[in-house]
Amino acid sequence: MSDLKRYWIVIHYETELEAESDWDACHDIRMGNTVLENASIAAKELPFDANVKEEIAEVRIEVLRKAMVKIILRQLSYKTDDYSFLVKGLPPELREKFDRLSLEQLDTLSIEVLDFTTWDDLNAYLQAIVS
Repeated sequence: MSDLKRYWIVIHYETELEAESDWDACHDIRMGNTVLENASIAAKELPFDANVKEEIAEVRIEVLRKAMVKIILRQLSYKTDDYSFLVKGLPPELREKFDRLSLEQLDTLSIEVLDFTTWDDLNAYLQAIVS
């Protein structure tokens, strides 16, 4: 018997670019490693007797969460001109706060962060809604 397992992979990548056609746009994205370097990726092992629809829904939510957090961090990094969290990653205590947010809370935060001017604003916001 083989040791192979089956997985469902979700890759989320969004961008805007200029091209003459949708084929050219898709072709340009496929060239190089841009998507793999910048995408949110999640893999979920699928047991052979699993309810595939439920498993796929879970991994899609996981990727959506990762993408939302990435957008929030990129927005605040741009506003503060501090890209350290994008380079080094989130500290565990901040990651834990993000992990406790629902998709709705992340969506609200993605708008609220537009009013933030410092990383302390993000910390205060998370402290207020997570605690």
